[in-house]
Amino acid sequence: MLRPERRSPFSFAFTCLCCWCYLSCFTSFPAASGAQPQREATSASTHVASGQRALDAKDFSKAKTEFELAVRADPKSAEGYLGLGLTELQSGNPDEAIGSLRKAVELAPNSFRGHYLLAMASLRQEKLQEGAQELERAVAIDPRNADALYNLGVVLLEQNRPDQALARLLQARERGSKRPDIAFNLIRAELAANRAEDARQEATNAAREFGGDSDWRKAVGELFLQYKQPVDAAGHLKEALRLRPGSDPIRRRLAAAYLEAGEAERALPLLASPSTAEDHYLAAGAYLLLHRLAEADQESDLAVKQEPNDARYLLQRARIDQRIGRHAESLELLGRASRIQPDWAEPYYSAGVTLYLLHRYADARQSLDRALKQDPRSVRSLFLYSATLANESKNLEAEEVLLRAIALEPSNARLYYHLGAIRLRAAKVVEAEQAFKKAVKLKPDYAPPHYQLGKLLAGSDNLEPAALELEAAVRYQNDLTQAYYQLARVYERLGRKKESERALSTFNELKKQDTDSEFTEAVKRELQADPPSNRNAQVPP
Repeated sequence: MLRPERRSPFSFAFTCLCCWCYLSCFTSFPAASGAQPQREATSASTHVASGQRALDAKDFSKAKTEFELAVRADPKSAEGYLGLGLTELQSGNPDEAIGSLRKAVELAPNSFRGHYLLAMASLRQEKLQEGAQELERAVAIDPRNADALYNLGVVLLEQNRPDQALARLLQARERGSKRPDIAFNLIRAELAANRAEDARQEATNAAREFGGDSDWRKAVGELFLQYKQPVDAAGHLKEALRLRPGSDPIRRRLAAAYLEAGEAERALPLLASPSTAEDHYLAAGAYLLLHRLAEADQESDLAVKQEPNDARYLLQRARIDQRIGRHAESLELLGRASRIQPDWAEPYYSAGVTLYLLHRYADARQSLDRALKQDPRSVRSLFLYSATLANESKNLEAEEVLLRAIALEPSNARLYYHLGAIRLRAAKVVEAEQAFKKAVKLKPDYAPPHYQLGKLLAGSDNLEPAALELEAAVRYQNDLTQAYYQLARVYERLGRKKESERALSTFNELKKQDTDSEFTEAVKRELQADPPSNRNAQVPP
């Protein structure tokens, strides 16, 4: 039986699409009638058989010669053209293979093998659409072939058609033996289709069969990490590390999963003896999550010194500089990162943050324009772009940009809060109140919209409701300085003198000298809520 070389069943690369798929040996087509055609067919079939034996021995040169003799003896020998195509395909020449295979399916349009091999050749050239079409034709001829169904499912996944891929992969599992690659890609399809719970259950079930394989566990863990399910990722990666306790790659991926899940305390023990730039980078991410800036600074510096041209390390270092206030250094590092990875949005976004903190709003927008060119659906970039406009009192433009962000994330309470703040700046009080109420509805424990609603209610002499909103604000965020001041005033107007004095005392303890405006301070809080750990730090391929 002729088989392609096996590769890892967990790779997404097109060169691996035919892994675990076995190609059947040729069988003869019926010979044509008549003495001369019979002699031609006999001669062609002899060469086909000889070519097949040469293929078995991996003697591609002889195989090619024999199949060429076959089609010379019988120009209508579909088997001969199939053999030529397969020889070129296994020799690593998909371009040459395609011509022969197209001739084979022209002569034998119902040939499963012809369409299947033509699909494989097209996929080797990364021609997804052609590969998918040929696999569909192969499946229509033999709907029970597990290999064709599986490969079709993987191609559909690569085409971002996860629901269709899932259907084909389920058919492959029904018609094939239990295989780790099918299980892996079923999990992948469910994650791609936003069916995280189904993926979780599929992974649990498959782990009973394949969970003892550390490679399979690692691959599944990385898959959950890729699709922003770090808790599930950590579970599989932890088991992979148990199976292979000395594996540094698994240890690092587990640490990354813990960081993505916000569990820095669990990541740090895995990074206790950092030896590589990646170890230092992950340790810096952990310390940042724990607000231990000095240690994060030290670890990040070590990562960059060991690998000065890694864009991820430069980005992290720049974000730490932002936190510490080294803005010039931050911009220089981000410039280096963007030169190394010019198609990566993150350095441009982070430069926009630094420029915003420097009150260079027009420059920030230029950088954010670059970020949005690379990632037009970046809600963070749209939010910050809107903030730069609002700080220049371009409130209508700011509102338009923020509405674009809300359209992308309609359940984001923080965006509605900032929409209300911008509308207040434009004296659109009724619309602002609507936005604040929407924010509270989406996230009742989010303090800022309660504060703003309290101020609005106090301004219209609705003192009791105003007190309730302001009390909620300081309950959910006990360092919301201005809320205590407003609450003190409302209590005083209600005749609640002692409560007013306590609120005013808290305000005086919290207030800062030369505090930025409420809007600017709120934006800074949002930027600080996006910690510069290893999150969002995947560079493009």
